[in-house]
Amino acid sequence: MFAFASFLALAASAAALQVTQPSNSTGWSTSGPNTVTWSSVSTDNSNFTIVLNNQNSYPAYTEVLEALVETSEGSITVNPPSGGWVAGTGYRVNFVKDSDDLDQILAQSDDFTIEQSSSSTYSSGSSTASGSASSTGSVSVTKTSGSVSATSGS
Repeated sequence: MFAFASFLALAASAAALQVTQPSNSTGWSTSGPNTVTWSSVSTDNSNFTIVLNNQNSYPAYTEVLEALVETSEGSITVNPPSGGWVAGTGYRVNFVKDSDDLDQILAQSDDFTIEQSSSSTYSSGSSTASGSASSTGSVSVTKTSGSVSATSGS
């Protein structure tokens, strides 16, 4: 009877809220936003708070990334904390009940690595600039700080 009860408890926990990304095979990069994905069942909490944690650092690192995340969404893109992502190993994403109680963990990712990116900046918007030239003259297009200027010469 005990073995059957243990099996049921294990089966119930396997179907509950689970972090699927990041994982030890799909870590994050220090450049730009990163994605968190999860699976859930109808009996899970309707929302949770995402916390980035690293117990391998000294002092231990804990940062709330997003509060009141809707469980039904299944995925969210999280922006870097104010100091940016710090490259290193031993990170975990915790899903906690709320931002007032970071120790009440509902789900936890595997350990993962935040890799140093070769790109040091990212942009949340996009812009395009183009120019053309004719055989009788030239056009120069310059984009700086959100404005585009064009000059022509012959």
